[in-house]
Amino acid sequence: MPPDRLKAREIQGEYQVYDDDDVLGSFASIVEMARFMRERGSRFWLDWGRTVIGGETAPHDFACTFLGSDNVGRIQGEAHGPSAGTWFWTISTHDNRWRKHGGQRGREDTKDMAVAALEREFTDYLANTPSGKSAYAKAKGF
Repeated sequence: MPPDRLKAREIQGEYQVYDDDDVLGSFASIVEMARFMRERGSRFWLDWGRTVIGGETAPHDFACTFLGSDNVGRIQGEAHGPSAGTWFWTISTHDNRWRKHGGQRGREDTKDMAVAALEREFTDYLANTPSGKSAYAKAKGF
């Protein structure tokens, strides 16, 4: 695994960052784990799959999840117009384990650059969670 892109998992209420089979850190909350990642200059390796709309796989369209969540982001390849050939990315999450997203989005020249930008922004988004979390997040240890 690239050292700047690491996996995360939840095991028995604890959050772990790992590289291959080596645990690099264990944390009581998602926010602590995200801050550890950011301090290392790393980003979460999100789980990517094709976007399916109405039972059909959308071309040049991918969505990502994190720790078993619903989608937390999406990248789309632009096929037409002045942006043709570029990739649009956006964070879009409604998971109660973390605060609601702030509309982070951007455009990159390649699919790989869009994946990296979204993963880095999502890691920062979680790491920047302010104090005074929601009652749900406090109760769940996020």
